[in-house]
Amino acid sequence: MADDPFMISSISSAMSGMTSAVDQFDRASARIARASPDDPIRDRVEQITAQHAFAANVATIRTADEMLGTLIDTIA
Repeated sequence: MADDPFMISSISSAMSGMTSAVDQFDRASARIARASPDDPIRDRVEQITAQHAFAANVATIRTADEMLGTLIDTIA
């Protein structure tokens, strides 16, 4: 049961989402750091969007962890 494909898939998907959010944030930060960014407001909005995406994926991992803990407690 500990190798539940749904649980592993959820965590894997969330980790992938976190990586994507970090990449998005880094790209926007690099554009802002340039001497004259093209559209600093768009880049800042992109940073905020990336932060929210990262937080949502962290919540997914936290929930999967809690579900796995509940499953283990139920089996034990």
